[in-house]
Amino acid sequence: MIRSDLGNRQLLPAYHNSVGWLVMLFALCTCAFTGCGNSKATYKPNDLHAASLTREGSDLEPRGVAKAASALVEQWFGSLDAPRWPSEILGGELEAVRMDSVNRCAGPVGRGVDKVERGVYRKHCVSCHGLSGDGLGAAAMLLEPYPRDFRRGTFKFKSTPIGKKPTREDIHRTLYEGIPGTAMPSFRALEESKEFADDIDDLVEYVRFLAIRGEVERRIIALHVREGVALDETSEQLREVVRQVVEKWSSASSDQVTVPESPEFIHSPIKNPQEHSELMQKGKSHFESELTACVKCHGTSGAGDGTSQDYDEWTKDWTILAGIDPKHPSDWKEMKPFGALKPVLTKPRNFHWGAYHGGKSPSEIFKRIVLGIEGTPMPPVARAQNGNPGLTDQELWELVYYVMHLEDRS
Repeated sequence: MIRSDLGNRQLLPAYHNSVGWLVMLFALCTCAFTGCGNSKATYKPNDLHAASLTREGSDLEPRGVAKAASALVEQWFGSLDAPRWPSEILGGELEAVRMDSVNRCAGPVGRGVDKVERGVYRKHCVSCHGLSGDGLGAAAMLLEPYPRDFRRGTFKFKSTPIGKKPTREDIHRTLYEGIPGTAMPSFRALEESKEFADDIDDLVEYVRFLAIRGEVERRIIALHVREGVALDETSEQLREVVRQVVEKWSSASSDQVTVPESPEFIHSPIKNPQEHSELMQKGKSHFESELTACVKCHGTSGAGDGTSQDYDEWTKDWTILAGIDPKHPSDWKEMKPFGALKPVLTKPRNFHWGAYHGGKSPSEIFKRIVLGIEGTPMPPVARAQNGNPGLTDQELWELVYYVMHLEDRS
C-alpha cells in the first residue's frame, strides 16, 4: 500500500505530485471500466452498509436489500447519466444543490453540440472516489488514507460543528487546496484557467448531490432492516428521510462557526526570543493539559506517536458497529465481498512535518482544534463560552502558535 504520510517533510511536495500522477495514470488505464466513455454505468448499491446491518439478528439478504434500496433512490434522484432532483417530495422548497452543475458533472466525459464539457466528475474524481462516490475507485486500495466515501454524509475539514454538514466553501477549499500529505491533489489550476474556471464550483455541487443521495440510501436501508419499513416509493416515512437529509445540507451555512480575530503574534514575526519562548511555553502547557488531551494521540513532542490508536468512523461503520473486530482478519474478511477494504488505523498528525491535512493557515488550525475532525478520533477542544469550562480564545491561539512552530523544532 502506498503511504501518504512521509517522515521527511521536504519530500512531501514532490511525493504529493508523484501520487497525483499515479492516480492520473490509473484514471487513464481504468477509464473504460469506470464509465468515462460510455453511458451504461450505474450506481453501485450500498452492499456493505446492508451487510453490516443484517449481519446479526436478521434473515434479510444484504445484496437484495441494497439493490432494492438503490432502485428506489434512483426513482427519486435519477441515474448516473441522468440525475434529477426529488422536487415532487420537497415541493421546491429545499434546493440544496444546483442541478445545472450536477448535470454538467454527471455522465461520461465529452462535449455536446453546445461545446460545453461534461462528465467532469468522471474526468477528475472517479479513479479514487468511484462512480457512486463510495470511495472505491480503481486506485482506492493503493492509497492510505483511503478516498472518502461521500455516501455517509461525513466530511472532515469544515467550518461547522460535528453533526452538521459542510458548507459549499468548505468543500471548495478542499478541492482548491487539496489535502497535503495524502493523494488528494489540489485542483487550483482548474479555477485559475479560463476554460475550466467553473469546474471546482460544479464539482462542489456534484459532491453534495452524491452525499445527499448516498445518505438517503443508507438511512432507508437502516429503516428497512431495523424497523421493517417497506422499500416503497410512496412510503411517507421514507420520503420524510429525503426531506430531513436535504434540510441538513440546506442549512449548513447557518451552522458555520466564525473564527475570532487572531492576535498579532500569530501573523507578525516575533523578534524577541524571550517572547517566543513564553508563547511556546504557554502553548505547550495547553497541549499537555488534561483539558485538551493532545498528547494522548499526538505524543508529548507532537510527533504523532501518542498511546491512543483508533479507527475512523468509515471503518467502524462496518466493523465495530456490526460486531466485527477490525484487528482480526478472520473477522473482517467476511465483509470483503461486499466492498470492504482492509481496516487501517488512523494516524495522528506529526506536526514536525508541517503538512496539515486540513490546511496550515492559523485560522484552519484553529478550526480543527475547536471543531475537531468529524469521522476521526480527533475531538473538539472545549471552548470557554457562556460560562462553560474550556480554553479561552487567547489560550486557543497560544495553542495554535505552539502547533505551528513545532515544525521548526524537528
